[in-house]
Amino acid sequence: MKRVFHITILLVAVVAVFASCSKEPENTIVNLKVAITGEINTYATYSAFAKKADEEGYRYIANMFRAAAAAEDIHAKNHNDVLKKLGEPVFNPTAETPTVNSTAENIQATVDGETSEYTETYPGFIAIAKKEKCEDAVRSFTLANLAEENHESLFSEALRILKEPGGSDKTVSSKWWVCTQCGGLFKAPFDKCLLCKADTDRQYFIPREFFAEP
Repeated sequence: MKRVFHITILLVAVVAVFASCSKEPENTIVNLKVAITGEINTYATYSAFAKKADEEGYRYIANMFRAAAAAEDIHAKNHNDVLKKLGEPVFNPTAETPTVNSTAENIQATVDGETSEYTETYPGFIAIAKKEKCEDAVRSFTLANLAEENHESLFSEALRILKEPGGSDKTVSSKWWVCTQCGGLFKAPFDKCLLCKADTDRQYFIPREFFAEP
């Protein structure tokens, strides 16, 4: 009887392991690669937008774009970590050449893109990952989704400031902190991420700092 009991416990444990992600979450693997491609392209785009903002004299907005680019890079790495757990090789597509316009237009494009990601793209990916019982992907997509909504709100505020009389970015924050766990973007330092709740007691959590010279 004891032997049967131990075998039963073992079988339950094995089922629990496989329940965390279906054996072949084909759609989720495809979506992870689509998400990585998007994040890598966004990293390149925001880096180019930062350079354009510098050229136009918007130092603080340039700094904001650099911080946001770092956040997108975090998302891509998180998604790749999930791929590796699923036995897939690291996916590293080449970024497309970004379209760069004026800083105001670039911010509007950013707001539109981030809105699409957190209202359509990632919710769809999350639903499929849940259906395929791939919890690691659900978490990675959810963290990215939270951060994209956070980014949209901040860039919408920056666009409003830029459209005010004079078009100065002086009231846009010159200092930004990025959560290295979820890619959340913040104007002030913190001991715990307001989005993913990661804290400094965890060794993997070290907020990245981006400062614009006064």
